[in-house]
Amino acid sequence: MFLKNLKTTSPLTIVFFVIFAFLFCCLPIFNNSISVIYSHYYFSVSTVFVLGLLLPLLHSVGLNNLIYEKDVIKKNSLVLAPVFLLLGTPFVSQVDGWIISFLLLFYLNALFSSYQKDRPFSESFNANFLLGTIALFYRDILLLFPLILVAFLTFRNMSWRSVFIALVGLALPILFYLVYTFFLSLPFAFSIPTYKFILPTIPIINTLTYVEIIWFSIVIIILVLSFLELFFWMYKKSIRSRKSFFIILAYFILLLFINIDGSYFLALTPISIVVANFFVYSKRKRLTGILFLLFLLASVYYRISI
Repeated sequence: MFLKNLKTTSPLTIVFFVIFAFLFCCLPIFNNSISVIYSHYYFSVSTVFVLGLLLPLLHSVGLNNLIYEKDVIKKNSLVLAPVFLLLGTPFVSQVDGWIISFLLLFYLNALFSSYQKDRPFSESFNANFLLGTIALFYRDILLLFPLILVAFLTFRNMSWRSVFIALVGLALPILFYLVYTFFLSLPFAFSIPTYKFILPTIPIINTLTYVEIIWFSIVIIILVLSFLELFFWMYKKSIRSRKSFFIILAYFILLLFINIDGSYFLALTPISIVVANFFVYSKRKRLTGILFLLFLLASVYYRISI
């Protein structure tokens, strides 16, 4: 029932989702002190709380609109937004991850916008200028640069000019920072990151609560079915959708090399797209409906129990 209603974009569905999103983000404070839940090394408790309300909601809606506008998933619906929100259930105070992941939506938008463009110069520059700007604060994000090359090869618009413009866009924010430190006689604190595979941490079952075991079990089942759905039915998708999913999978793989506070949260963007594709296109409607309902209930219970 819930999943069926989300497969529409009626104003009532949108309003219901926004109300649910705010309530969902506030669930941890019902059983815990706000000063404990939303503590951060830099931001104040109130700032983290407000960012926790706004950024995941804006991210979920923005990602939902981006994926359907770029025809990655052709059926227009509101499924992707709650899927992203529910997958982020364990992430309560990962401010760094929230900010970077939200900014990377603009990066992905530039990549997808280069489709069927022989000279995607502006998209190349804009995407990598943003990447370079983020790198001033989180240098490991530079490890995403190969994704622009993957996009050029996938969309078949690779050229030396596009690559050169991408490098210029990436270097400009760093050069601005260098000039800034030079004139103010400040140290130039920037170094090039090195690739290092970050092996996903698998929680030890003895250390998990029953709520966490239930939530992780449901998520694992959904992830397995979602990736199987994608791989077995990829050939039926449009050319643009297939190429876009290839970029999304490459994006997910590159994120495994990025070591930033809240790194796992960054991976929610590509994962939620794959999961939403399963909920939208799977022929097993009863199974997807039951799984989504269990996913919803487990996520709410998990949030309350944090």
